[in-house]
Amino acid sequence: MYRSDQFKQVDDETFTISIPRGAEFRILQLTDLHLGFGPLSRGMDRLALEAVRTIIGKTNPHLIVLTGDSIFPFLPKTGTRNNGKQAKRLIEFLDGFQLPYTLVFGNHDCELLSTCGKEELAELYKQGRYCIFAEGRKDLTGVGNFLIELVDEAGNVLLPLVLLDSNMYGEGGWFFSGFDGIHDDQVDWCMERLTALRQDDPDIKAMAFFHMPLREFKEAYEKMKLGDRAVLYRHGSIAERDEYFGISKFKSSFFDRAVENGVIQWMFCGHDHLNTLSLVYKGIQMTYGMSVDYLGYQTIRKSYIQRGGTLITRRADGRVDIAMVPLGPVVSTRVRGAKG
Repeated sequence: MYRSDQFKQVDDETFTISIPRGAEFRILQLTDLHLGFGPLSRGMDRLALEAVRTIIGKTNPHLIVLTGDSIFPFLPKTGTRNNGKQAKRLIEFLDGFQLPYTLVFGNHDCELLSTCGKEELAELYKQGRYCIFAEGRKDLTGVGNFLIELVDEAGNVLLPLVLLDSNMYGEGGWFFSGFDGIHDDQVDWCMERLTALRQDDPDIKAMAFFHMPLREFKEAYEKMKLGDRAVLYRHGSIAERDEYFGISKFKSSFFDRAVENGVIQWMFCGHDHLNTLSLVYKGIQMTYGMSVDYLGYQTIRKSYIQRGGTLITRRADGRVDIAMVPLGPVVSTRVRGAKG
């Protein structure tokens, strides 16, 4: 677990990081690394690891957040199902930067027939010298529901970061049962935590990080294409074939409850490797992180407009900037069908 004079573990589901007065704080979102660390993926792994080095060098972050599918224990593409070994290799790599990092699970970190479940992976990640991770409450759905609170030198909360497990697949099986999402018990817990923070500071604003995109992301995109001026475009594009969103077929209350609660202003996800869209809908900015993947999609090595990271900067005055950090010189801002 990470250790620093500026870092504290408050309880089993809460950490704090102290920010010096007048300083900005940079968070780098990395998503869908899809590292195999197996005999079949060595070439693609080298490309992915070099990409991460480059992006970290460009951004010089204070905290790295991995939003799922960091490892990929898929035997046909990697030659291994040993996600425990993969996690250890990832930890060794990230610890080398001597920067604190945290993560949520995606739908591929524990593939079918992989050697470790989420609970075992959690124990491994907690051993990382620079890793910040907690399993969270045992009675909640998922593994890894916790908060990292950015605080000032007096301990006042400036910006809560909510980490949520958006789970894997629905009932009845794995991939073909459809993607899962954030469950109601997780939503209740999240809103209770944020409401408590709002009692101390009525103006508190928070960020949420998870893997699966919300259904409202697609809803907002379709409204924007039809000319709904209430949806604000910020950056990026939808580049998946047929404008695909890998959303759950199960309705989650998370977005509606977040709108009602009013504290979460920014949401960050991954999962759809070619989508980089960021837009504001009902007061919440939803952002697809730029992906790193060279392995998960067929021929994705040849794609490049989606590859990179996402830099989130909290300014000293509390303003938040979100910027794409492409690995190469080109990104896509094409939004098909958008009205002027």
